[in-house]
Amino acid sequence: MSVATYGKTPWIANVYYVHDPELNLYFLSKNWREHCQAIEINNKVAVAIADSHQPIYRPQKGLQIHGTAKSVDVVSGLQWMFKMWNKLIAGSKGEKLTDPKKFLDAGLSKVYRITPKRIKFFNTELWPKEQFKVLDL
Repeated sequence: MSVATYGKTPWIANVYYVHDPELNLYFLSKNWREHCQAIEINNKVAVAIADSHQPIYRPQKGLQIHGTAKSVDVVSGLQWMFKMWNKLIAGSKGEKLTDPKKFLDAGLSKVYRITPKRIKFFNTELWPKEQFKVLDL
């Protein structure tokens, strides 16, 4: 996933993410990274998700999203996200996230939740003529 922010200047960053049933996206990043600092100034973000291995010709699938980003600093919210992260991203080789309280107390990284306001679904296989559908939330 690529997340675009605008603090003093526009910035884009590629991040690993998980999502919840309400279509919120969550990512983990160091506090000092440029995109995290920009979110503190301006919480409006744009997101693009696509499989970079898909061929240039049809079918093309992906998401374009705009919404708001906010750090998650509630232990109960982090427990769910840590479980999803460990299952989908860390797998058997990556660093496991285990203790939300310890994570918050360390203060080096944050978990951010992106709440979509608009989602554009691209799928030229499913919608060959119009190519996309839009969901305004």
